[in-house]
Amino acid sequence: MNKTLSFLAALLVITSATFAKTPDNPTSSISVRKYGATIKLLYKGTTQNDVKVLIINDDNQIVFTEKIRATDGFIRPYNFSNLPQGNYSFALIDSKGRQTEQVDYRIERPRKLMHVARVSGTTDKFVLSVPNQGPEKLFVTIYDDMNRVLYSGKENITGDFARIYNLKDHEGKVTFEISDSKGNTNALTKGNL
Repeated sequence: MNKTLSFLAALLVITSATFAKTPDNPTSSISVRKYGATIKLLYKGTTQNDVKVLIINDDNQIVFTEKIRATDGFIRPYNFSNLPQGNYSFALIDSKGRQTEQVDYRIERPRKLMHVARVSGTTDKFVLSVPNQGPEKLFVTIYDDMNRVLYSGKENITGDFARIYNLKDHEGKVTFEISDSKGNTNALTKGNL
């Protein structure tokens, strides 16, 4: 019985120590948010103190450092547009110690914005415009509302592209399917106007 009581007492002490909050020694917190090439650092401390911010790359090299004086919290944007893509660490050093937060900085290439519009005053002519940044092949297929091919062709482009397609008296809904040489495909549908 004595051993059981001693074991329960020890278990109670360990459990209390594990779940007890220590209001006398609260910690600060950090987090990061990605917005394209801008990474926002959020810091919330427990008291006013100086905070040192380090940005460290994959090779463990410090690429940026700054000291923020007498603060208990801040939100700061950092522009990564001049840095190579990869993994970075934010390290913050305050009176409570050092904390780190990882961020994977990658910029996704935006998909091409394509636009189809009916030529004003016509029922069978459409203009397709595709902004581009270099030489490329576009494969254009135009379908009617019954999924029959009205046009199929290849366009060699070297920059911005625009072309008027005459669909010979077709007045119904049409779907433009545009694919590039990398396999990216967009479909745009235009109905009766």
